[in-house]
Amino acid sequence: MIEPTSVSEFNAATQGEVPGLESVRPDVWSLGLAMPSSHIRHSLVYFLRDVEGGVHVIDPGWDSDQNWTTLVAAIETLAPNLSSVRSITATHSHPDHVGMAGRLQEASGAPLQIHACENAALASSPTEQERKDETWRACDEWGVPPERRAQLISSLEGAPALPPVKVDRVLADGDVLDVPGFDIVVMHTPGHTSGHISLRSDSRQILLTGDHLLPTMHAGVGLGGDPDSNPLTDYLNSLKEISRYPHYEVLPGHGYRFKGLAERARQSGAHHLDRSREVAAVVAEFPECSTWELAERLTWTAGWERLDSFYLYSALSQTVMHREFIDSGGLDLAEAVVSSIG
Repeated sequence: MIEPTSVSEFNAATQGEVPGLESVRPDVWSLGLAMPSSHIRHSLVYFLRDVEGGVHVIDPGWDSDQNWTTLVAAIETLAPNLSSVRSITATHSHPDHVGMAGRLQEASGAPLQIHACENAALASSPTEQERKDETWRACDEWGVPPERRAQLISSLEGAPALPPVKVDRVLADGDVLDVPGFDIVVMHTPGHTSGHISLRSDSRQILLTGDHLLPTMHAGVGLGGDPDSNPLTDYLNSLKEISRYPHYEVLPGHGYRFKGLAERARQSGAHHLDRSREVAAVVAEFPECSTWELAERLTWTAGWERLDSFYLYSALSQTVMHREFIDSGGLDLAEAVVSSIG
């Protein structure tokens, strides 16, 4: 059973509001920061205050003047000033998680740390023209009809680029963050992006999951980096790994804190397994179909014809990922992982 552990965060999430600063554990706090999206209204940033009074910030959120004012006010509630910030950690490189890292680095002098794969993604972020060229190539490969190609190109307009930040330390699975008085262990949980991490404290029994595991949404997969394996394979294996801690409270990147980690991990795995089964059924009936022809035969919540811009691009790229997953024998893996969780 999935049980919200914060009434205020749950109410804010269900009412489309942004939650304020709230204590999670002694010396652990959460704070909502607004996002310019009608679908996802806020992200959650977390603060750890070490035994020396230093503040450590995890996922500093979308960059805006309003968010910066909110972030600074929260930090100054926990410590004398911004110079008390000792470190900044990002679970992954998306703008809603690392967006204000640069401002915070400059204002506090604190180092930024992130997984090596995310650091590489930040360092090699493509230009807008390179992204357009890549999208045109994808249109050819996916068999997108000429009259729908403009919609995919429009998905790039106004899309936020990865923020220009300087990474001071790259993290790896098993590293322990330098937070005096805490036992924060880095868990490499790829899938959402290739270098996504979760952060685990055994003494406090909390798991900060970023976008890997969320209470109401199923994480998008394959949304950054250049993985060596299929992102869906990575994601399922990462779900299995975090499910070793079923009693830990989940501190996610969006939504609200909750318990029921294993059940939610099983649900997320089953969600992707169901989609892979649907893709496999269509491919079995139409083995020579293009990606476009495959995608238009799948079930989409909003309806295939209503998908546009970014949502159309995402649907097609996810279809490619599931087809490759199936071709590599992934269905057996997915079924085994889902049945092993919970």
